[in-house]
Amino acid sequence: MAPDPATLIRDALALDADQRAVVANALLESLHDTDDTGAVDAAWRAEATRRLAEVRAGAVELVDADEHYARLRASLTA
Repeated sequence: MAPDPATLIRDALALDADQRAVVANALLESLHDTDDTGAVDAAWRAEATRRLAEVRAGAVELVDADEHYARLRASLTA
């Protein structure tokens, strides 16, 4: 017999945020074609590695999120 979805959801919501993220990711991955997952994961790893290298090299300006959102709001009201 399959587990009751309401019970699963209740139990999942009792987990801490990191544990819920793991469960949510596993569920989302189960909805997608697994043949593409490896290529997509590799592409994201490459992108993250590239961005980290730019940060470490000082090639990009890091901006605090609050400051960024303030600039964005200002540009939208201008």
